[in-house]
Amino acid sequence: MIYRMVRDRLTLPLLFALCLVMGCATQKETLTERYFWPPPPDTPRIEWLKAYSSQLDIEKSSLQLFWDSIAGEDEPNSLKKPVEVKSVPELKKFFVSDIGRGVVVVFDLDGHQMRTLEIPGEAPPLQLPLSVAVDSEGYIYVLERRSASVLVFDRLEKYQRTISLKTVSVTSPTSMAIDKKNRLMYVADAASRKIVVTDLTGTLIRKISGSDESEGLFNLPIALALNSGSDLIVADAFNANIKIFDQTGRFLRKFGQRGDSPGSFQLIKSVAVDSSDNIYVVDGRSHNISIFNMYGEALLVLGGFYAVSETGKLAPGGFSVPIGIDIDSTDKIYVVDQMNARVQVFQYFSEEYLRRSPRP
Repeated sequence: MIYRMVRDRLTLPLLFALCLVMGCATQKETLTERYFWPPPPDTPRIEWLKAYSSQLDIEKSSLQLFWDSIAGEDEPNSLKKPVEVKSVPELKKFFVSDIGRGVVVVFDLDGHQMRTLEIPGEAPPLQLPLSVAVDSEGYIYVLERRSASVLVFDRLEKYQRTISLKTVSVTSPTSMAIDKKNRLMYVADAASRKIVVTDLTGTLIRKISGSDESEGLFNLPIALALNSGSDLIVADAFNANIKIFDQTGRFLRKFGQRGDSPGSFQLIKSVAVDSSDNIYVVDGRSHNISIFNMYGEALLVLGGFYAVSETGKLAPGGFSVPIGIDIDSTDKIYVVDQMNARVQVFQYFSEEYLRRSPRP
């Protein structure tokens, strides 16, 4: 009632004037200390930026802050069990698939809001939205495991169509990636232990099986990524290694083995590639991210175990079962920190970035 009375009687210019007088343009308190990997005195390569768990973590507009000062801040609409993230910097958004809520959450940074993708009645229901990808035109692709299908939305988040993966014999999809340059979709299938390659309409192009013993058969292809040359990087969870194929499906190399020593993996969950073609491997059991060059040589380890719920601290770089990762065209790194129910954001400093910018 108070909200309506004030809204009806005050003009927009007066609202902003009141907001400035009351000091309600002050944003939520954030950490002032900066966090780098590796730490000084080494040259920093990665910096922690922010963590998102609800709409309260999105920077608010002046008008939103004004209404909060009158009616109080909204209750948090929080992530529950996030699994994957996809950033679209040109739209100033990132998308998070949340199987705990059965939705894809949109963090709209420019619009100062958090919402979910709307699923019309004619589309398959979202129950296990495992993966999100975006093509060169900004169309959004959501992999739904239960129905073995991909729901397609336009850049305005309007539903367009559904691609059935069963037509290409995919029955248990685990992840998806899109080659923007060649307009191809890659889908990992746990049942057949293959990677299926289609065009963006779902028409079969080829299958990649890793069928030669020298390559090592796929055991559980759990995550996919593409580098600058459209080489395919496959994270094989049960074989505890990374396999790399060229864009024709020809095997190139692999690296990694099971263990807890540097360069080894316990339980791979996801993989991503930065602008320097460095490969980031998310290990859910080790609660960290190992970074390698394109030839599999270990470069850096990011993170370690930290349960935010037990302390309430922000804990930059502290993970409790990291499970998803995306690196966008600006080299921002988005990591799904599942048991902490949040997405942590980092910045990778490439050689080009360091040449253009003063040392942090």
